[in-house]
Amino acid sequence: MGLEAVKGEILANAKEQEEALLAEAKKEAERIMKEAEIKVAAFREKTEAEAKKLIETMKRQETASAELESKKMILEAKKDVIESVFEEARKRVEKLSGKKREAYINNLLEKAKNDIEVAKVYCNKNDASMVKGFKAESAGIIGGIIAENNDGTVRVDYSFDALLQAIKENELQNINQILFE
Repeated sequence: MGLEAVKGEILANAKEQEEALLAEAKKEAERIMKEAEIKVAAFREKTEAEAKKLIETMKRQETASAELESKKMILEAKKDVIESVFEEARKRVEKLSGKKREAYINNLLEKAKNDIEVAKVYCNKNDASMVKGFKAESAGIIGGIIAENNDGTVRVDYSFDALLQAIKENELQNINQILFE
Protein backbone atom coordinates (compact mmCIF):
# COMPACT_ATOMS: atom_id res chain seq x y z
CA MET A 1 0.00 0.00 0.00
CA GLY A 2 1.20 3.30 -0.87
CA LEU A 3 1.34 6.40 1.16
CA GLU A 4 -1.59 7.85 -0.68
CA ALA A 5 -3.69 4.78 0.10
CA VAL A 6 -2.79 4.96 3.84
CA LYS A 7 -3.53 8.64 3.86
CA GLY A 8 -6.90 8.02 2.14
CA GLU A 9 -7.73 5.25 4.59
CA ILE A 10 -6.84 7.45 7.60
CA LEU A 11 -8.95 10.28 6.21
CA ALA A 12 -11.86 7.90 5.56
CA ASN A 13 -11.58 6.53 9.14
CA ALA A 14 -11.39 10.06 10.51
CA LYS A 15 -14.44 11.02 8.44
CA GLU A 16 -16.35 7.97 9.73
CA GLN A 17 -15.38 8.75 13.33
CA GLU A 18 -16.34 12.39 12.81
CA GLU A 19 -19.74 11.39 11.42
CA ALA A 20 -20.25 8.88 14.27
CA LEU A 21 -19.30 11.51 16.88
CA LEU A 22 -21.56 14.09 15.23
CA ALA A 23 -24.45 11.59 15.13
CA GLU A 24 -23.87 10.74 18.79
CA ALA A 25 -23.61 14.46 19.71
CA LYS A 26 -26.89 15.14 17.86
CA LYS A 27 -28.58 12.28 19.74
CA GLU A 28 -27.23 13.60 23.07
CA ALA A 29 -28.30 17.15 22.18
CA GLU A 30 -31.80 15.90 21.29
CA ARG A 31 -31.97 13.94 24.56
CA ILE A 32 -30.87 17.03 26.55
CA MET A 33 -33.39 19.20 24.67
CA LYS A 34 -36.23 16.72 25.41
CA GLU A 35 -35.25 16.64 29.10
CA ALA A 36 -35.13 20.43 29.16
CA GLU A 37 -38.56 20.65 27.48
CA ILE A 38 -39.98 18.19 30.03
CA LYS A 39 -38.47 20.18 32.89
CA VAL A 40 -39.75 23.46 31.43
CA ALA A 41 -43.25 21.98 30.99
CA ALA A 42 -43.22 20.61 34.56
CA PHE A 43 -41.97 23.96 35.87
CA ARG A 44 -44.63 25.80 33.87
CA GLU A 45 -47.37 23.51 35.26
CA LYS A 46 -46.07 23.93 38.79
CA THR A 47 -45.85 27.71 38.39
CA GLU A 48 -49.34 27.92 36.90
CA ALA A 49 -50.76 25.78 39.72
CA GLU A 50 -49.05 27.97 42.32
CA ALA A 51 -50.32 31.09 40.58
CA LYS A 52 -53.88 29.70 40.56
CA LYS A 53 -53.61 28.85 44.27
CA LEU A 54 -52.28 32.33 44.99
CA ILE A 55 -55.08 33.94 42.98
CA GLU A 56 -57.70 31.83 44.79
CA THR A 57 -56.18 32.73 48.16
CA MET A 58 -56.17 36.41 47.24
CA LYS A 59 -59.79 36.18 46.05
CA ARG A 60 -60.84 34.55 49.34
CA GLN A 61 -58.97 37.18 51.35
CA GLU A 62 -60.46 40.05 49.36
CA THR A 63 -63.95 38.55 49.63
CA ALA A 64 -63.56 38.05 53.37
CA SER A 65 -62.22 41.58 53.75
CA ALA A 66 -65.12 43.01 51.73
CA GLU A 67 -67.65 41.01 53.76
CA LEU A 68 -66.08 42.20 57.01
CA GLU A 69 -66.12 45.81 55.82
CA SER A 70 -69.74 45.40 54.77
CA LYS A 71 -70.69 44.01 58.18
CA LYS A 72 -68.85 46.87 59.88
CA MET A 73 -70.76 49.39 57.77
CA ILE A 74 -74.08 47.71 58.56
CA LEU A 75 -73.29 47.63 62.28
CA GLU A 76 -72.27 51.29 62.18
CA ALA A 77 -75.52 52.18 60.40
CA LYS A 78 -77.53 50.19 62.97
CA LYS A 79 -75.65 51.93 65.78
CA ASP A 80 -76.47 55.31 64.22
CA VAL A 81 -80.16 54.38 63.96
CA ILE A 82 -80.25 53.25 67.59
CA GLU A 83 -78.50 56.44 68.67
CA SER A 84 -81.02 58.55 66.75
CA VAL A 85 -83.92 56.59 68.31
CA PHE A 86 -82.55 57.30 71.79
CA GLU A 87 -81.90 60.93 70.92
CA GLU A 88 -85.52 61.23 69.77
CA ALA A 89 -86.68 59.54 73.00
CA ARG A 90 -84.52 61.95 75.00
CA LYS A 91 -86.11 64.93 73.22
CA ARG A 92 -89.60 63.58 73.86
CA VAL A 93 -88.88 62.96 77.55
CA GLU A 94 -87.42 66.42 77.86
CA LYS A 95 -90.64 67.93 76.44
CA LEU A 96 -93.08 65.98 78.66
CA SER A 97 -96.14 67.96 79.67
CA GLY A 98 -96.61 69.21 83.24
CA LYS A 99 -99.03 66.57 84.61
CA LYS A 100 -97.24 63.63 83.00
CA ARG A 101 -93.89 64.97 84.12
CA GLU A 102 -95.15 65.48 87.68
CA ALA A 103 -96.51 61.91 87.77
CA TYR A 104 -93.11 60.58 86.65
CA ILE A 105 -91.29 62.70 89.24
CA ASN A 106 -93.60 61.44 92.01
CA ASN A 107 -93.13 57.81 90.90
CA LEU A 108 -89.37 58.27 90.88
CA LEU A 109 -89.46 59.87 94.36
CA GLU A 110 -91.42 56.86 95.68
CA LYS A 111 -88.90 54.49 94.09
CA ALA A 112 -86.01 56.45 95.64
CA LYS A 113 -87.70 56.41 99.08
CA ASN A 114 -87.95 52.60 98.81
CA ASP A 115 -84.25 52.37 97.95
CA ILE A 116 -82.65 54.84 100.39
CA GLU A 117 -83.54 57.28 103.14
CA VAL A 118 -83.96 60.37 100.96
CA ALA A 119 -82.83 63.69 102.43
CA LYS A 120 -81.96 65.73 99.36
CA VAL A 121 -83.20 65.64 95.77
CA TYR A 122 -81.45 67.03 92.71
CA CYS A 123 -83.61 67.78 89.70
CA ASN A 124 -84.10 70.00 86.67
CA LYS A 125 -84.74 73.59 87.85
CA ASN A 126 -88.19 73.49 86.20
CA ASP A 127 -89.08 70.32 88.14
CA ALA A 128 -88.10 71.69 91.58
CA SER A 129 -91.67 72.80 92.30
CA MET A 130 -92.86 69.20 91.73
CA VAL A 131 -90.57 67.80 94.44
CA LYS A 132 -92.61 68.05 97.63
CA GLY A 133 -91.38 67.22 101.10
CA PHE A 134 -87.67 67.27 100.27
CA LYS A 135 -84.95 69.83 99.87
CA ALA A 136 -84.66 70.20 96.07
CA GLU A 137 -81.54 71.51 94.36
CA SER A 138 -81.10 72.29 90.70
CA ALA A 139 -79.02 69.90 88.62
CA GLY A 140 -78.09 69.94 84.95
CA ILE A 141 -80.37 67.07 83.96
CA ILE A 142 -83.24 66.98 81.45
CA GLY A 143 -85.64 65.56 84.01
CA GLY A 144 -86.12 62.93 86.65
CA ILE A 145 -84.36 63.01 89.99
CA ILE A 146 -81.15 62.16 91.75
CA ALA A 147 -81.82 61.35 95.40
CA GLU A 148 -79.24 61.44 98.17
CA ASN A 149 -79.23 60.37 101.83
CA ASN A 150 -78.60 62.78 104.71
CA ASP A 151 -74.80 62.56 104.83
CA GLY A 152 -74.43 62.36 101.01
CA THR A 153 -72.80 58.91 101.02
CA VAL A 154 -75.56 57.12 99.13
CA ARG A 155 -77.09 58.39 95.94
CA VAL A 156 -79.57 56.92 93.44
CA ASP A 157 -79.72 58.34 89.96
CA TYR A 158 -83.21 58.28 88.45
CA SER A 159 -82.57 61.08 86.05
CA PHE A 160 -84.16 60.61 82.64
CA ASP A 161 -80.68 60.47 81.08
CA ALA A 162 -79.59 57.69 83.44
CA LEU A 163 -82.85 55.79 82.90
CA LEU A 164 -82.54 56.04 79.12
CA GLN A 165 -78.92 54.87 79.34
CA ALA A 166 -79.95 51.91 81.53
CA ILE A 167 -82.67 50.98 79.04
CA LYS A 168 -80.16 51.23 76.21
CA GLU A 169 -77.66 48.98 78.00
CA ASN A 170 -80.15 46.42 79.32
CA GLU A 171 -82.48 46.24 76.33
CA LEU A 172 -80.10 46.74 73.42
CA GLN A 173 -80.66 43.23 72.09
CA ASN A 174 -84.46 43.61 72.18
CA ILE A 175 -84.23 47.08 70.63
CA ASN A 176 -82.03 45.67 67.88
CA GLN A 177 -84.59 42.93 67.17
CA ILE A 178 -87.49 45.39 67.08
CA LEU A 179 -85.70 47.77 64.75
CA PHE A 180 -83.90 45.38 62.40
CA GLU A 181 -85.66 42.02 62.26
